[in-house]
Amino acid sequence: MGVVKSIIIMSWSVNFIGKPEKVSEALMAQSAQMNGDSKVEYDAALPHLVALVNENFGNDSPVKLAASGHGTAGGTNPNRYLTVTCEPIYGLLV
Repeated sequence: MGVVKSIIIMSWSVNFIGKPEKVSEALMAQSAQMNGDSKVEYDAALPHLVALVNENFGNDSPVKLAASGHGTAGGTNPNRYLTVTCEPIYGLLV
C-alpha cells in the first residue's frame, strides 16, 4: 500500500468598495478575523493586495477590489491560486 498524504484545502475571498485607504484598512482587518490555513494563505497575499490598491489609485476615486484565493497543501510545495480584480469606480454616487 502507498503512503496516504493528508491534503489541506484552504480558501478565502474578499470584496470591498471604497476609498483606497479604507479598502487597505479593510484588507488588513480581514486578516484578524481569519484563522487556520486560510489565514496563512491570505496573509501571504495581503501585502501584495494592499500595495496594488495603494499604488494604482488616487485617494479621491473609490476603488473596487475583489480577490479570492484557493490552495491545497499536502507536502512541501503548496499549490496556491489567486484571482484579483482591482478597478477604479467613476461616476456620481447618488
